[in-house]
Amino acid sequence: MTYIIVLMLVSGAIAYVGDAIGTAVGKKRLSVFGLRPRWTALVVAVATGFLITLFTLTVSAVLSEDVRIALFSLDKIREETEELRKNLDEIQLEVSRLSNLKNGLESEKRILQEDVEALAYQVRIKETESVVFRKGEPLSLTLIKSGNKPKEVMKELTTFIISLSEKVRRRNIKVKDEIYFFTENREHLNSMAEIIANAPQDMVVGAVADENLNAGEELGNVRFMVLPNNLIFKKNQEIASLEIDGTIEREAIARTLQNFMEALNHEVVGLGMISNPLTGQFGTMSYKSMISFYDMVNRIKTMDRLVKITAFVGEDTYTIGPLNVLFRFGDDDESTIQSGE
Repeated sequence: MTYIIVLMLVSGAIAYVGDAIGTAVGKKRLSVFGLRPRWTALVVAVATGFLITLFTLTVSAVLSEDVRIALFSLDKIREETEELRKNLDEIQLEVSRLSNLKNGLESEKRILQEDVEALAYQVRIKETESVVFRKGEPLSLTLIKSGNKPKEVMKELTTFIISLSEKVRRRNIKVKDEIYFFTENREHLNSMAEIIANAPQDMVVGAVADENLNAGEELGNVRFMVLPNNLIFKKNQEIASLEIDGTIEREAIARTLQNFMEALNHEVVGLGMISNPLTGQFGTMSYKSMISFYDMVNRIKTMDRLVKITAFVGEDTYTIGPLNVLFRFGDDDESTIQSGE
């Protein structure tokens, strides 16, 4: 603001001086450069205006950097602006190209992830296919009645070992000679025979793999288990029950029923049934069982109301199994799922 006031005052002073000089020249009829007085006065007036402009620009340039730039660097600034605009266009094109490239890379990444997942799935399948027995999985089970003498129990254990060897050989697992096996484990087998002979009830004998066994491998360490063959369920004994809403979607009904089956599995294993260590269940549903399962889902959906499902056993069931589970709708008996072998 101060600069503007100074410029106005100085410009006014120059204009006043120029007018005074012009007037004096006109009155005295002075001549400059041999010009007539009239033209001399005109020259003085023009020179005054020129001085005003020159002074104004000079003072502005001295006092303001922006004015200096506008007066002396405007063309250069325009060139730089144009160059920057071109650079900006190039940058925007590059950003667009990089964005397209990024989208393409993300698409390729998704495709690669899907390929990796597919390959991992195939590897798991191959690994599963090559594994004949998993760690902790019972290789074979047998039931030995109570009341036998140790020698008789040992004979049954011998029959069990031979049967076990034949079973794993059929599954492409190599087994050492049975005589070598008995020689190597004689002390342990004698101890097992004494325990079984002195037991007051029937005993379940099982052989369990201590590690994963692949096809073509040799049978390694085998862990034996001896369990009392307890009565787990009596015939027609109820295991559990559940109410399912038949008005919901079939998928929800199937999911609810499946959760009920899994809870049932855990409960049965907890009561002493010998489970599959891979699944934690007392058995695997067969093809017929799966048909029955979906028949149950369809029936619940058709009833279109709250339905009570009761699970019970069809016969006396012991530790060694198998467990046959029946499902009752209210007081009916029409839907059955059989689990185990």
